[in-house]
Parts: sequence; structure tokens; C-alpha cells
Amino acid sequence: MIYDIVIPAFGATGDDVVLEEWRVQPGQFVKSGSALFVVTTDKATVEVEAFRDGYLRETLISPGITVPVQTVVGRMADTLEEPLSNGLTGEVIGAKEQIRQTEEPPKNVDERLRRRLASPLARRMAKELNLDLSSIKASGSQGQVLKRDIMRAVEQERMEGGGRRIPLSSMRRAIAQRTQRSNAEVPHFHGTMMIDMTEAKVMLKQAAARAEKNCWVAPTITDLTLRAAALTLRQVSALNVSFRGEEILYYDDIHIGLVIGLSEGMLIPVVRNADRLNLFTLAAITRRLRTGAEAGQLSSSQLSGATFTVSNLGMYGLDSFSAVINPPEAGILSLGAAKEQPAAWQGNLSLRWLMTATLVVDHRAVDGITVAKFLGEFKQLLENPLGLSLEAPQEITE
Repeated sequence: MIYDIVIPAFGATGDDVVLEEWRVQPGQFVKSGSALFVVTTDKATVEVEAFRDGYLRETLISPGITVPVQTVVGRMADTLEEPLSNGLTGEVIGAKEQIRQTEEPPKNVDERLRRRLASPLARRMAKELNLDLSSIKASGSQGQVLKRDIMRAVEQERMEGGGRRIPLSSMRRAIAQRTQRSNAEVPHFHGTMMIDMTEAKVMLKQAAARAEKNCWVAPTITDLTLRAAALTLRQVSALNVSFRGEEILYYDDIHIGLVIGLSEGMLIPVVRNADRLNLFTLAAITRRLRTGAEAGQLSSSQLSGATFTVSNLGMYGLDSFSAVINPPEAGILSLGAAKEQPAAWQGNLSLRWLMTATLVVDHRAVDGITVAKFLGEFKQLLENPLGLSLEAPQEITE
């Protein structure tokens, strides 16, 4: 059977990507889960894996071309002998909808960027900075525009009013579009609860000592709250959902997106089956995801499929905030800083470490009672955290 290969959507990333390179050549066999091609999104360089075993029969998009997500870029088949039909698609790999392949490149391909000879990095930078490649003086040996040419063009931009106007980067534009769409289309409802993190901080110190002794990754407050959120979603499954027009989809699995801030924006890699992972395993996975995000080396599977998101800005000293929901998810948990404050404790006034947690939900799918139940259970787990950290790390398979 013939299968269309499409560029998948990557969660919170933008609508266009640059196909950087094919990791497999036509005629070669590829196993499910192996890297098939590489794209650059507005946020990272991502390896797209094959969704099934098969032979790559043909590629339809050349490296360096900008195309929309969900575009057919090639075809796979079960064998090398099956004929490829002209203009007809087979079963789509990596997408929910079939897309008709045509002889012409996608209409949304940026023709201006294709006509001028330029390195893939220069193309990407020009697109992010909204620069016309045809107006940039090239210094490449074959007349191609290079990174240094883009940097020189940026430096030569005119100064106006004591400041410089910088066009939106692709990442910033995608974030702006996505958050605006979320606020416009999703009725946000939020609830806030104060959580006593004193015992949790004590437990984290003990966990750090145990991690050091065993050469494990030491868990952070983010890891602890992520584990508590995952276990809470087990109990309050009405929040692990997605509003789908005429129905509500209840997810069987709990995949939590973790917001990671970058200098140019943010990424939301996904911790899969987070409720099945113990604290030390979570710490190892989140460290690996953070390292990958900062290096721009996350795979497509690591950036998609979240059913709920956690955003922690406590490390920056922010007391509290309300994050914007990342559709199609129905909830996002916002965590502020844990700060030492006077509080009532066992009938006396005592200094306690208090943290504000704000849960924002899609009110079309989730009601206030569910918000209260989630925050109550989440608070209970963090204020009595012994059960959150008992096991040794599990083996990481992905």
C-alpha cells in the first residue's frame, strides 16, 4: 500500500516550517520511530519520525523549501514494487486528514525565498526577520546569501526615535497568533489556591541528597508539581479533556506539556504518561527536554500530544499569573514563586513557604467545581508530599 508522508502539526508552533534535509533516500527502508526528515519550525529544529515501517518511494519537497504543516512531502510503501499513482494519495502518515498531492509545490511556499540563492540558515533568519533576500548583498562564493549577510543587513537597519524597529520573528508571530486565537475562541475561567510548600521543600532536600548519593538527577519544585498535577488528573479526569464542538473528548492517557522559556519565546515539550513516572524519572526526563529545547533539538513526538500543560514562573520571582490555554487542551496550571511568609500554623503564627497555584480552564468543557476539586487535590498532595517521592528512577525508553 502507498502512504502519504505529511509534515505534522507541532502543538504550539507556527503554521509553516522549512524542510531542512531528508534522513532517508528513496528506495531505503525505514523503521517506525526512526528519523525520516528534519524541519525547522518557528521554535526549534525537529526530527520527524516515520509512523510505520516501509520504504521511502519518493520525495516531493526539496530541502530548503518553506511549506505549511499538513503538506504532503513524500510517499512510503510496503514494498518497492508497488506502483505510484499520479495525483492520487494513499493513506496519510502522521496526519488525521488526507491531503491531495499535486505536481506543483504548495501555494503557500514563499517563492521570494526560493528564487534567491541562500543557505538554509540564511533563509530561516530572513523569514524570521521579515527581510527581502533579493535586497541583501550576498558574500557566498557562489553568490548565495549567508548568515553573516543577514547579520550585516540587520546592523544596517535605520535607527528611528532612539530605538530600532525589529519585525516579529516567526516564533514571536506564532505565539501572538496562537494566544490571540485562544483568548478569542476559548472562554477562559480561572481559580487560585494558596499552597503551603514547607514540607515539600524539606522533602526535596532529602530527595536531592538521595539523588546525589545514587548519581540520579535531583528533582526540582517543577518536577514535584508536575508529578502532583499528573496524579491529580488521575483523580479529576474531567480536566483531562478537549472540547471538540459537539462533543468532549476524554483522554485515556495523561501527557503533560511543560512550558520552557527561551530567549526568543517558548517551547512546550511533552512528558508522556506522566502519572506513571516517579519523581526521579520525571526529573531526568524534564532535564533532557529542557536541554533539547535550549539546543533546538527536540523531535516531533516530543512537541505534540499534550493533554494538559504546566507553566512555572516561580523561579523568576513572580507571585502569581494566569497563563493562556494551549488548544485543544482544556486546562493549564500556572505556578508562582514559593516565598517564606507569616502564616497560621497549628494555632500559632509561623514562617511558612507559600506558593500560589492558578488553574485556567476552557469553560466550555470544565466547570468551577472541577477547578476547585483539582486545586484541592493538588494542594493535598503537595502539603503531604511523602508519597510523591519513594521510588528509584525508572528506565527511560524514549
